[in-house]
Amino acid sequence: MESAHPNAGETHQRRFVPFNNPEDLPHRLGPAPSLIGREDHSISRKDIDRDSLRVLYGLKDHNYDAYLVGGAVRDLLMGKTPKDFDVATDARPRDLRRLFRNSREVGRRFRIVHVFFGQKNVECATLRAAVEPNGDNNGELYIEDDNQWGDLETDAYRRDFTINALYYDIRDFSLIDYTGGVRDIAAKIIRCVGDPQVRFREDPVRMLRAIKFAARFNFTFDPDTERALRELQGEILKASRFRVTEEIFRIITQANRTAGLKMLVDFGFMGVLYPDWTVALGEAGIEQVIDYFTAIDKAAEAECYFPLEVITTGLFIPLLDSVDVSRDQFHKVAARVTQEVRSVGNRMDLPKRLVNSAVEILRGQLYLLFFAHQNKRVRRYVSAPFFDLVWRVNQLAFGDLPELAEINEVWLSARKSLGSPIGGTVDSPDRRDIFSFRGKTGGGRHGHTGRRDRRFARDAVLDEVLEGAEDEGFDDESIDQETATWEDGDEAEG
Repeated sequence: MESAHPNAGETHQRRFVPFNNPEDLPHRLGPAPSLIGREDHSISRKDIDRDSLRVLYGLKDHNYDAYLVGGAVRDLLMGKTPKDFDVATDARPRDLRRLFRNSREVGRRFRIVHVFFGQKNVECATLRAAVEPNGDNNGELYIEDDNQWGDLETDAYRRDFTINALYYDIRDFSLIDYTGGVRDIAAKIIRCVGDPQVRFREDPVRMLRAIKFAARFNFTFDPDTERALRELQGEILKASRFRVTEEIFRIITQANRTAGLKMLVDFGFMGVLYPDWTVALGEAGIEQVIDYFTAIDKAAEAECYFPLEVITTGLFIPLLDSVDVSRDQFHKVAARVTQEVRSVGNRMDLPKRLVNSAVEILRGQLYLLFFAHQNKRVRRYVSAPFFDLVWRVNQLAFGDLPELAEINEVWLSARKSLGSPIGGTVDSPDRRDIFSFRGKTGGGRHGHTGRRDRRFARDAVLDEVLEGAEDEGFDDESIDQETATWEDGDEAEG
C-alpha cells in the first residue's frame, strides 16, 4: 500500500520531541498552532492502522483535509499502540458516504461516519465548532446539541483535554498542536482545553474522562482542572446515565484501575453517583474493594485477565463481612446477600444480568465457607459451570487469608481432580461494553479461557439498550432456580 502514496520511498531519522526538556516545548492557548515537522516527532505511517491510512489517503486524494486525531496521536507519541484510529476531515457526512460506499452514518448528538473494513470500522468525523450554551436555560451550561461544523482550529478548542487535541496531517506528516498538548504529554499533565469550570459544566462526563486518563497514564491534573473536579461533582447527575455507567466501567476495567477507583472515591464521585453503595460498604468496605482491584491489577501485570463478571463482583465483596459460619445458616445468609446486592446494584443502574452474575458468584463464596466439610457437595459443586469464576473471586478477595487456607485446599483439590484446567480467566483484557449486558441476550462476546465459561458468552444487543430496552427474559427467579440446582445437592450430609 505504501508504494502507491507520495513520499512512500522516503526514510526519516526517527526522533522524539525532546520530552526531557518540556520547558523548551511551545505552550500556546492562542489561535496560532505549533507545527511539528516529521523530523521532530516519532509518529510513523508504519505504526498507523492500514485501513485508517486508506481513509486518510482517500480523503486527501479527493482534495479534502484529513487528519489522524485524538487518542491515536496521543498514544503514538507516548509509544503506545492505539486502540482506535479516528479521522477528522472537512468532508461532510454526505460527502463521506459518497466517497466510501462501505460506510454508514451513526450517532445522535453528532453525526459521524463509520467506514467498514470487514469486522472493523474507521470512525470519520467532520470538523466541529464549539457550541455556545443556550442562554435561555436558566444559566445552565450543559450542552445537548453539539451539531455545528467548523474548521481545524475550532475543532481543537472544542476538545476536552490538551492531550487529545492533536492532529497528524497526512499531507506532510506534521503534527498540529493548538493547545499545548505535546507539552502536557511530556509533563504528564491532564489539562482542560479552556476553563475547566465551564467545560465540565458543558459536559459533566468530561470529569470522569479526566480521571480515566489520569489513572491510565499515571498523569496528574493541572491545578485548575483539579480544583474543578473537587468543586463540581454534583454536575455529574445531569449527564446521561448510560454515558456515566460506560465511563465508570472503562475506569475499573482499564489498566491501573485501582488508581482510578481511588480518584473516584477521593474526588467524591462514588458518593454522588452511588450513595447507597457508599453507605452499604462504609470506608472499610471501600478499602476492601480497592485491595481487590489491586489484586486484579497485579494479575494483569502477569498477563492474567478476568472477565467483567469477576471485576464487577469485587464491588460487592464487603457485603460478605458479617457472615458467621458457626452461627448463620447458609440459605438465610445467602438470601440476605442476594437481596442486598440486587438492591444496591439496581440503584447503581447496573444491568440486571451483571448484577445476577455477581449474586451467583457471591453466593458461591458462601457455599465454599459453609460446605467444605461435605464431600458430596464439594464434588458436585466444583463441576458447576460457574465454579471457576467463584474460585477466581475467592482467590482475589480471600486467597491470602491464613484462616481460610484449609478450606481453600479442600476446594482446590476437588477442582483439580476433574483433570481440566481451571478457567475463569480471559485471554486479553475484557473490553465488552457494559451496555451489552442489557437486552434479551446480553453479555457480549469474549474469548474466555476454557470451555467452562461459555454460558457468559452471549450476543450483544446494544441497539436495544440505546432505545431503553430492559433485561427481558432474565428475571431474578430464573437465576435463583438455576443457582439452587447446584447449591442444594442430591443428599443431605451431616
